[in-house]
Amino acid sequence: MSTRRKDGGLSGIMGTGSTLRRRIVAVQLAAALLPLALAGFGSWLVFGKLLEQKSSELLQTVVHSHAKAIEANLEEQVHLLQLAAATHSLNEISSPARLRRVLDNLNSTSNEGFVDLGVFNLAGDHIAYIGPYNLQGLNYRDKEWFREVTDSGACVSDVFMGNRQAPHCIVAVKQSVENGDGWILRATINSDQFDRLVQSSNLGEGGDVYIVNREGLYQSTPRTGSLLSRAPGPLVAVHPGVREVRLQVAGSDRIMVTTWINNNRWLLVAQQQLAAVKAPVNKAIAEGALVVAASILLLMATTFFATRHLTARIDRANAEREKANQAFIRSAKLASIGELATGLAHEINNPLAIISAEQTNIADVLEQARSGPADYALALDSVRRCQNQVRRCATITQKLLQFGRSKDSHVEPTRLAPRLREIKALMERQARLRDISINLHVEDKLPPVMADPIEMEQVFVNLITNAFDAMPGGGEVTIRADLDGDKVLLEVADSGTGIPPEDLDRVFEPFFTTKPAGRGTGLGLTVCYGIVRSWGGAIRVDSEFGKGTTIDLWIPVDPTDVTVRGRRGT
Repeated sequence: MSTRRKDGGLSGIMGTGSTLRRRIVAVQLAAALLPLALAGFGSWLVFGKLLEQKSSELLQTVVHSHAKAIEANLEEQVHLLQLAAATHSLNEISSPARLRRVLDNLNSTSNEGFVDLGVFNLAGDHIAYIGPYNLQGLNYRDKEWFREVTDSGACVSDVFMGNRQAPHCIVAVKQSVENGDGWILRATINSDQFDRLVQSSNLGEGGDVYIVNREGLYQSTPRTGSLLSRAPGPLVAVHPGVREVRLQVAGSDRIMVTTWINNNRWLLVAQQQLAAVKAPVNKAIAEGALVVAASILLLMATTFFATRHLTARIDRANAEREKANQAFIRSAKLASIGELATGLAHEINNPLAIISAEQTNIADVLEQARSGPADYALALDSVRRCQNQVRRCATITQKLLQFGRSKDSHVEPTRLAPRLREIKALMERQARLRDISINLHVEDKLPPVMADPIEMEQVFVNLITNAFDAMPGGGEVTIRADLDGDKVLLEVADSGTGIPPEDLDRVFEPFFTTKPAGRGTGLGLTVCYGIVRSWGGAIRVDSEFGKGTTIDLWIPVDPTDVTVRGRRGT
């Protein structure tokens, strides 16, 4: 009745198609769209960062190459003026006709790099001039560029207004003569040609290359702005090499790469708006969104119809599930009973074998009684051992009765030395019959361990019996115990045939055995493993095929023992 009601409720849940379909559709869409959204967002971040990196590398390349080109151009213009001054005397070059030829020669060499040409004496008087402005006769003694060229011999000035009231930049050199009188040759740089040199690299939309002086005033014409207007952004201190900074100008995030040129007089700047850098990615994401939207619609339709079909099949299959469940429950019960019976037979078989051996011993004693004095102490000892094994069988059957209640082991402080001596004495007769010696190395001073005494006997009888079976031609079993931290390490080693390497990882599996058919159930080590783990311990098997097997057990010591507390205190 209750099973029918439970299954009917489940059928009702499975039959609510609309609710179930909505949930499945929502889960499938979330599972499909969430990775897609994360992939899109991740792609936007990754490719955005990649484009930023490539833009930064491009700007650094532009600044580095432009700095060399501009420095080379300025040096060439200075050298041309120095050559012209060195090949003419003041009287020769002061002639308008000769000065015109000199200007024409300079422009033919520099691709029209100069606008005009003038000659000055050291008093600052403009004594000769060829160009579009009326500048001859003016005195320039107080001008900054004049003082600089007088002191250093050559200079490339900042852009300034001057007497012509138009932004311009000049190149000037000083020519010295032997009698101490000298003169100055000055030329005005062609601003259009210089701007083309500075902006020769196309950075695309949002990019610009320009030059500013130390006051932040434009020395070349930018894309937005004019000569001698102030460039946006903070002033940049003099620094060696090429440097990159990120800044915000007029609400726009930008990458700016700078380097100082012209004897640290000018700052060459290449900058790019980050929005322009990420524009290709944003465009690709926007175009991809249309494809994704169409895919989502198709996914939703496919998911809905597929879910509707699946839920209908689930409703039809739900009726068959009840019969299958009932059959499975019956099979599981039979399998549990079979496994339990096999384990019980294996556990009771060991004490019965001991009882059989002791009965044989008693029979031998009684047979001796007919013909002479009998060893009654030996007979009484065998009777006592039979009684112990009967009690052990009773304990096993009691545990079987408590199987359904999952009763925990009765763990208590247990002394190893006396318990292992009893187990050795218990197995000694079987060992002699098989030509096997049992060596026990356990010190009485070992602290007690936390274990169930009955289960401990069960574990060691299983392990020793397995060792006997591995030594059909005789051998020896060695049992050692040593303190290992807060546990006692027990080793049960035999000189038997060992375990093949391919079987070593399976020794704790239920029903796995290397013994011939009919001689082992494959539950001995499985039971030992479960018992030791229930004490809070561990078990491990090491074996070398053809040489023997060692089984290590770690069993927790009694934490209240004085020896253990003293060891922890130290």
